[in-house]
Amino acid sequence: MTWIEISIVGSAVAFVLLIAFAVRLLIAATHAIRQVHDAIIQIKQQAAATAEQAEQLFKQTGQLTEEVHMQVLALEPTIQSIGKAGASIGDVASVLRKASQVMNESIHGAERVVNTHHKRIQDAMEWATTGFELWQRWQAHRNAKSDH
Repeated sequence: MTWIEISIVGSAVAFVLLIAFAVRLLIAATHAIRQVHDAIIQIKQQAAATAEQAEQLFKQTGQLTEEVHMQVLALEPTIQSIGKAGASIGDVASVLRKASQVMNESIHGAERVVNTHHKRIQDAMEWATTGFELWQRWQAHRNAKSDH
C-alpha cells in the first residue's frame, strides 16, 4: 500500500468515526428532546388539573358568598361589604383565569420549540445518513476499481 492509499483509508476511517459520533450525538439529543417533550406534556396536564381545581374552588367560593349574602340581607351596612368582597373574589377569579391562560400559552410555545428542534435533528440525521451512504458508494466504487 502506498502512502496515498494509507491516507485515504485513514481519512475514510476518521470519516466513519465522525459519522458514528454524529449519529450517536443526534440520537442522544433526540432522546433528550423526547424527555423534555414528555415533561412538558406532564406539566400541561398538571396545569390543566390545577386550573380545573381552582375553578371549582372559585365556584364554591361564589356559592358560599351568595349564601352569606342571603343570610345577611337584613343588615344594610354589611351588605355593601359583602358586595365588595364578592367583586374582589370575582376579580381574583378573573386574574387567575388569565394567569392560567398565559401559562397554557407558554406551555404551547414550549411545545412548538420542542417540535422545531425535533425537525432540525431529523434533518441532521438525514444529512448524516446521506453522507454515510455516499461514503459507502465511494468505497464500493473504489473497491470495484481496485478489483479490475
